Amino acid sequence: MARDVKSVFLAANPLAFLISFFHLMDSSEAVLDIIEPQRSTVEQRKRIYFPMNLINNSARTLCLGGGDGATLPTRKSFPESLTNLRFSELYNLPGEAVAMSPEIFSEMRDGNGKFLDKLRSHTTPMVCFKTDKGDTVLHLAASLGHLELVKSIVSECPSLLLEVNWKGRLPLHVAARAGQLAVVKALVEAVTYFSARMSEEDRGLNLYVLKDINGDTALNLALKDLHEKTELLMYQKRFRYQPSMFPRVRTISFSDASTHMMGTASWLVNANQGASLLANKDGISPLYLAVKSGNVSLVSEMLKHSGEVQGNTSNLASQLEGRKSLIHAALKAKNKDVLKVILDEDPSLVHERDEEGRTCLSVGASVGFYDGIKNLLELSTSNVFECDDDGSFPIHMAMEKGHRKVVKEILKRCPASKMLLNKQGQNILHIAAKSGKARSFRLPDIKRLDADNYLIQEQDVDGNTPLHLATIMWRPRTVSYITIVASKKTRILHIQNKDGLRPLDIAELKLQSDYVLRERLTLMVLLCVYKPRGVGWLPTSGMTLRSRSEHLDATKYKDSVSALLLVATLIATVAVAAGFTMPGGFNSSAPNLGMSVLANDSTLSYFLFFDTVAMQSSVIAIVALIWAQLGDPELIHGAFHLALPSLFVALFSMASAFLSGVLATIKQNRELTNVIIVISSIFYFVVFCLLAPYVIPQVLSIRLVQQLTDVYLGLLVWFVNEDDDTHTRVKKVKSVEQVEKPKVL
Repeated sequence: MARDVKSVFLAANPLAFLISFFHLMDSSEAVLDIIEPQRSTVEQRKRIYFPMNLINNSARTLCLGGGDGATLPTRKSFPESLTNLRFSELYNLPGEAVAMSPEIFSEMRDGNGKFLDKLRSHTTPMVCFKTDKGDTVLHLAASLGHLELVKSIVSECPSLLLEVNWKGRLPLHVAARAGQLAVVKALVEAVTYFSARMSEEDRGLNLYVLKDINGDTALNLALKDLHEKTELLMYQKRFRYQPSMFPRVRTISFSDASTHMMGTASWLVNANQGASLLANKDGISPLYLAVKSGNVSLVSEMLKHSGEVQGNTSNLASQLEGRKSLIHAALKAKNKDVLKVILDEDPSLVHERDEEGRTCLSVGASVGFYDGIKNLLELSTSNVFECDDDGSFPIHMAMEKGHRKVVKEILKRCPASKMLLNKQGQNILHIAAKSGKARSFRLPDIKRLDADNYLIQEQDVDGNTPLHLATIMWRPRTVSYITIVASKKTRILHIQNKDGLRPLDIAELKLQSDYVLRERLTLMVLLCVYKPRGVGWLPTSGMTLRSRSEHLDATKYKDSVSALLLVATLIATVAVAAGFTMPGGFNSSAPNLGMSVLANDSTLSYFLFFDTVAMQSSVIAIVALIWAQLGDPELIHGAFHLALPSLFVALFSMASAFLSGVLATIKQNRELTNVIIVISSIFYFVVFCLLAPYVIPQVLSIRLVQQLTDVYLGLLVWFVNEDDDTHTRVKKVKSVEQVEKPKVL
């Protein structure tokens, strides 16, 4: 009969089953201690939350035996607060869960130990209070590190040691995640106390390997936040010295929590020899997280204990659960010391692939970890010719990400690797052309890699050469590099892909009707090389270019014509007004009545000259734009060719007239004159840089003029950002939560 009662109760109470499963009580106490809790109603039993997956997932690891846990202290070493507890209280299950009031919640989080007196007098037992997340009072106290409060709660309600919240986390898990080392030690000490009272063969309750619903152990949770903070700090360091063209990101700083988490993780590693290798449901083990965070001492400690668990008969890969790509993680963390420790422990991990099917060398090449690549190549160069699951080779990954130093190192060790092709039949020049990493795609590199022009002429499975791909991706700087070589080998320019298109044909067909600077400059570079017939003057900005497939639409330029006409009219108005308002004023007496006071000053002559040029140039622009308003698309393009240079001259002449007029009136003050000249020179340069691409034409029909304008086009192309990854990285950093170090009051 007693056996039947016990079996019924164990089926209804998972916690009692778990404790019974690990033989935590002797047979004489078991029946007596179980009878009392079984009086709870069916409804109360449904409220008790202890996921069965903790039993299923941890049944194998919980009974690892005496050597797998921390050294059990003697009974005399335990604090007095624990020595008076009855062992049966450990599994004294709480009754029906009661919603925790805001007052209890705030007092427990505040660590108010005196509030326990009020809870004792409450009609509802302390063990029954839970938040909407299933946290007990012990969870709350443990998460914020209130050590004395934790000890008081444990001494009164030991059963809360094994009570989990809705995420399946024990108070130990919560304390470990928060980095509360003192609380972790106290909780482990409490459970160890009960374990010490059992017979030697029955000891086995191992909190270190208990997992939550995500499969995370306490050690895994302690390292999770540490790893996330390490990643944020890496992003901050990477962007701290970025050029000013990137948005400024607020500095990320952290309190001493990271140090506490590291201390907690280190203690848990030393306390248990096997938890470091246990993976969660995502296949991530504490060892993997430690490697990613780049902590050499912690990784070394874990690897030392891993050898103690299984002995020296098996390698690390066979012991490790989940992801075995530890070398990949070390390469991503760019930590040479961690990489060396792992390679010394188990060199066979070099042959592991990550979850994306990439080799170690490919990952190192992708992140640009030069020192790590050197270490791997010193071990073996065979991985250079081993492709990833997507068909890419390590040299392709390095070229795609623009890591020139890594590319040179791979080519130095394996020169033939430059001939490798991916699944699309693309060589390293194809990869560089479409990636937009122009810094890794310089003219000397092309000439050195491809002295016979074989790679630059090679076509992929779609018939595209590197020049085709650079055009398709609108990479003006890369196109410029390739066309310098192609201009000497005209055959390259006329290679057609499977659609029968040359690079120029692709650019003219795919050009958007909306103005995109990268697209227009790419087409301008190609036009300067191909020099098609019928193309004479073109604005360097390419604003008058249009796609072959685009229908002529006069209304497209309506707003542009109106804006330019307004600017030209304003310049003419200002020039006329300045001509009748002379600097220094007019004589009001004979014999020079009505004449300019500064008529004999040479500086005034410059003022009149520039003012006249500004007036006449603006009138020319106005007349040209009036013709443009008639609506003929061809007429509009011709009007732009005349109006834009005229406006450019008018704006510069108006500014020069202003400078001449000011200098004429302060000629006696030499210091002020010099200051004004310097300031004006700076602004002239800025205005020229901003307006020149808009108005200076590319004259393709006159060789000498084209050579001069080509120089300016090359300078303009150099300032175009064709790296698509830049915007992705900035967006990612801006989305990172900004954490500031709290002020110490």
